[in-house]
Amino acid sequence: MESARRSRPRRGWSRWAATAVTAAAAAAVGVVGTASVLRPEDPTPPPPQVVASAPLAAYGSTPPTATGDARVLQDGQLHLHVANLPRVPGYYEVWLINPTTMEMFSVGTLGGGSDALLPLPPNVDLGSYSVVDVSAEQYDNNSRHSGDSLLRGTLTG
Repeated sequence: MESARRSRPRRGWSRWAATAVTAAAAAAVGVVGTASVLRPEDPTPPPPQVVASAPLAAYGSTPPTATGDARVLQDGQLHLHVANLPRVPGYYEVWLINPTTMEMFSVGTLGGGSDALLPLPPNVDLGSYSVVDVSAEQYDNNSRHSGDSLLRGTLTG
């Protein structure tokens, strides 16, 4: 009988296999536990910091109900929000103006919505080009400002 027991194959896992499985399970629990503690509750990054802003008011003959807000973000973009702009046959263009010299350059155009996020040149001097202007432009292949400003505001920061 003794010999029958010895020749019978062992059932179950060897000690080595049981130890390996236990160690792997413990490591998995440790990784999951650490990840759940270290994972931030809100995975969305915080919005970029505002470095300068300007309320935009109706300019010239624009109805006084037209308003806007310009914010220069730390990541080098200009966020524009406008409301109640008068309808124009062309499009709206956004400019930065140096109020001392009246030199200006276009930052971009507003699309069909009320918000736009426009990239600024990396070397722009917001101390000099401090006026944000939204103009009505025609489809006339003329890249200069039309002279028809609708909203304006001065950046402060």
